Amino acid sequence: MAQQNLHQQLQQASHQIQEAQQTVLQAQGSDTQLLQQALQKLQQVESELQSLQNQEGTDATENTQFQQAFEQLHDTRQQVQEAQENSGDLL
Repeated sequence: MAQQNLHQQLQQASHQIQEAQQTVLQAQGSDTQLLQQALQKLQQVESELQSLQNQEGTDATENTQFQQAFEQLHDTRQQVQEAQENSGDLL
């Protein structure tokens, strides 16, 4: 049961990261408000992943779905930072 709950929470985190990625793409470096929304969503997901890690320990961190979600989170955060830098260049 705990494994199924972990799986569901990781699926939700992955979905939220994908939503943040879509927001970044929509902003395309020109809408700082959308970029801020994406960043807030990523911070929320990171907090949820850390909470899962605290609750589940190695069951979470050794889970490939957890690792993929964490990598997606990191990659998307980099996209937001690059988009923010690009929007600064446009101003």
